[in-house]
Amino acid sequence: MRLTVQMRVSATVHDARDFAIAKHSGQVRKHDGRPYMVHLDAVASVLSEHGYKNPDMLAAAFLHDTIEKSDTTIEEISQRFGEQIAELVYWLTDSEKGSRTSRAVQAAWRLSRAPWDAKLIKLADIIDNGTAIASHNPAFGPTFLDEKRLCLKKMAEVENGRLLRLPLFQRAATVTESASL
Repeated sequence: MRLTVQMRVSATVHDARDFAIAKHSGQVRKHDGRPYMVHLDAVASVLSEHGYKNPDMLAAAFLHDTIEKSDTTIEEISQRFGEQIAELVYWLTDSEKGSRTSRAVQAAWRLSRAPWDAKLIKLADIIDNGTAIASHNPAFGPTFLDEKRLCLKKMAEVENGRLLRLPLFQRAATVTESASL
């Protein structure tokens, strides 16, 4: 039975990664010029390093930017990967309007109310993006890191001590603080 569950887990995560590879084909990270999949692999890797190996979470980690950065729809994610994964992707998708400041506040509010697993993915996302942007785009780094500190603050307010105690949260907070110095 355990082998069957592991095979399903591997298949879901593998399929999500393959889907992301196809959707992000030819895309590069604007701050360092590396293939976009480097970021998605890093987010999944950070989660795994911290012991988060839930297949839905890892699949959503690979898919979290597909709606924003490709022609993918939430319906497509739901049909292909199921509602649980689609819901995580939904919470991680920026769709806010307005000024950069307004969008950052709206994103922080949205993510503070997101499901726990979406918050964990966002923490891994902040770790990878914060590190890359601070080192490859020092002019934009402080703005980005300020926005992510607001996001961390709002998530911590909603979750209280539960989130603050997590090594993953502490690492994200350290990235946003030390990279901005």
